[in-house]
Amino acid sequence: MKKTPQLLNLLSAYKNTLTSDEYQSFTAEVDRLIQHYYDLLNSYKAGAERAQATHALIEEQIALNEHVKTSCQKGCGACCHLEVEITEDDADLMARSILSQSLDYDEGRLQQQASRHRLDPQWAQGTLKSNRCIMLGEDNACRNYLNRPGVCRKHSVVTPKEYCETLGASPIPRLIPMNEIILSAAVSLPQNNFGALPKLLAQALIRLKDIENIHHMEFTEEASPMAKLPEQNLE
Repeated sequence: MKKTPQLLNLLSAYKNTLTSDEYQSFTAEVDRLIQHYYDLLNSYKAGAERAQATHALIEEQIALNEHVKTSCQKGCGACCHLEVEITEDDADLMARSILSQSLDYDEGRLQQQASRHRLDPQWAQGTLKSNRCIMLGEDNACRNYLNRPGVCRKHSVVTPKEYCETLGASPIPRLIPMNEIILSAAVSLPQNNFGALPKLLAQALIRLKDIENIHHMEFTEEASPMAKLPEQNLE
């Protein structure tokens, strides 16, 4: 099973503080939980349906940890200029919601971001327009908030928002171990690769537009009077 970087860091920290037996017991429980959520999520249809199931589990854990206060609020937007990685399920849900709501977006910026390689240094340049998520509105609020990816849901910080806006600063995230386990299970699922948001979203939008065009063509052919004429023997 795959594990998120945050979960790997947590396991590494525990390895330095627990005895060998304690650490083996701890990792065995983590693996058991990942398998549990893997089996649960694998019962859903790949794509938007499975993304929504994953998001519900993540939101449940956030609610259980609401006593840990964060400084995040609507309109912050700094984290929406970072290199965000999402699942293919997330991308499918995002693309479907964008198309169904006819949300406008900067196609050029999406393609430019999608062309970047992983850990591209441009992402480290901060809150530049070229780094803005295409779903980030002029008010620095997400225009597709209800359908945002799992990573966006679980990410929050406990340090002042100025730390997020300042290059070189080190904002401290709120870590909810169960959400790292849930996301680890999600990225381990079949047909659910983990990759850059712009790249996976651009691919999902193209795929769904192609399907939409095919359906439109089929409808047009069925509705065409010529399509209803009987075949003629041309011999």
